[in-house]
Amino acid sequence: MASAFDALDAMASGAALEVFGEESVLTPRRSAQYVEASADADRMSVRVRGVFSACSSTADLRGQGRGGEFTGTTRLLSEQSAFWIAAAQVGELGFRPAKGDLLRFPERPGSPCFAIVAVHPTSMGDLNLLLVREDVAE
Repeated sequence: MASAFDALDAMASGAALEVFGEESVLTPRRSAQYVEASADADRMSVRVRGVFSACSSTADLRGQGRGGEFTGTTRLLSEQSAFWIAAAQVGELGFRPAKGDLLRFPERPGSPCFAIVAVHPTSMGDLNLLLVREDVAE
């Protein structure tokens, strides 16, 4: 039996997907060391709705600098991308996304592709997929 908290979580997840959600295509792939990832014949591609987020950050490279020399001269800019899938959608997938699977956003300009580098489940059954941008040959 679902608790009141479960019902509230489902309502909040639905609202987040309504406002911020977007369609993507999850393509399962098999990966092995030193080999380009190929499509996984055991798992079919599926459309999934979730919330994509990307936040940028900067980091100073300190290296071997001593005292005040070379402070702040080199900065590294990075972007952390993630895709959140609500528990209800996870149950409909038919399989669990895995490291190396491909996530494509066909509704965005250029249909950007991202490889899944980590899958983090939450205690409520949601999944947070950590992503890295990938160039895919058409």
